[in-house]
Amino acid sequence: MMLKKMLGVSAVIVATAVPATAGATLMTSDVGYTGPFLNLSAQANGQYNFTFGPVNLPGGMTFTRDPSTASNSGLGAVLGQGGYGLAANGSFGGSAVYAGLDGSSGWMRFVLSAPVSQFGAYLNYATPGYGDAMIEVLDQAGNVIESHNLATEAPISTPGGFNQFAFRGIDYGQTAIWGLQLRDSYVLAAASSTGDPTNPNDPGNGIPEPESILLLALGLVGIGLNRRRARR
Repeated sequence: MMLKKMLGVSAVIVATAVPATAGATLMTSDVGYTGPFLNLSAQANGQYNFTFGPVNLPGGMTFTRDPSTASNSGLGAVLGQGGYGLAANGSFGGSAVYAGLDGSSGWMRFVLSAPVSQFGAYLNYATPGYGDAMIEVLDQAGNVIESHNLATEAPISTPGGFNQFAFRGIDYGQTAIWGLQLRDSYVLAAASSTGDPTNPNDPGNGIPEPESILLLALGLVGIGLNRRRARR
């Protein structure tokens, strides 16, 4: 089932403007980001895995999708793989594993079991003409405590791209974030910049980079030499 044909929906979300918190920062790069990272590797089964949730993800994270707004499938968000179009920002498919709102309005959430100071993911969204994608963080009660408009504050542009994400996150400046909420514009989220759970170059996949593997190997060699000297 291809999702490239995007249908308009009549439901409208009324969102209250959230003032920027002193010390809070919209992150446009994963440099300095320490997590949490999404782990969607279990959803890499070749299926869309449509769902409203809740779905338990590794690391004590829970995924849910707004049940009050329409999705193309009528079955909720994508939490897996499959063709998904984002108009001018290209499309997704093949090996990409992602959480996709599958609608021009509504939200999807990643809720944590313990608070953190920053939360982000690799994102993309449909443009133009599908509303403005929003990134927000939540308190323990599910209230929005920080909100940013990606379309105006940190646009993602991947014209005609395939399986391309850009990192966006919020550093709140204090350990008070209990969830990440993404809204509107067919927004997608993934654990890596390609959405590929086998990509070794993204920390969200938990796979050491080649440089890290080399350093580990050198460290083990050093330990072995020290032990030999000790025996002598």
